[in-house]
Amino acid sequence: MKENYNHDFASKEDGQVMGCLGTMVIFGVPLIIAVLIDDTMIGMLFFILVFAIMLVILYTCKASFSADDHAVTFRYLLKKTVIPYENIKSIEVNAELREMRGRGGVNRYYAEVISFHCDDEKEYVFGGNLDIDFEAILKDPNYLQKQTENSKFTRLKAFIEGKMA
Repeated sequence: MKENYNHDFASKEDGQVMGCLGTMVIFGVPLIIAVLIDDTMIGMLFFILVFAIMLVILYTCKASFSADDHAVTFRYLLKKTVIPYENIKSIEVNAELREMRGRGGVNRYYAEVISFHCDDEKEYVFGGNLDIDFEAILKDPNYLQKQTENSKFTRLKAFIEGKMA
């Protein structure tokens, strides 16, 4: 079983922390270079270059997971996490409504979080965005439940539990 998913942070606060770090990189690196070289034009060019590279990385990188007979592997950017089935004690999947406030207002979306509780007291948590049509929820109150019951992480949980049994 192999799927791509829209990566989201496992915790609501993680996105804000990564946003701050990204902003520091976007502004900090060109500023340091401009000060060291004593040329603001070079600093602006580096700003544009770093900004363009970060945009390309963010919009082209998809998160993915693959599950075989023995382990599940999650990949995002350069990070690869392999979880063998024999280490998994339990799996939990939750969906939650999240809000992201910005200058343009409030962006609401549903995020799905899968947690793997393992033997060595480790916990692996991964998050993804659910593509939910809010107007469909208003028309059919059971729409959200149907979407979460057939989501990628829920299917992954069923697949892994079938292999572990």
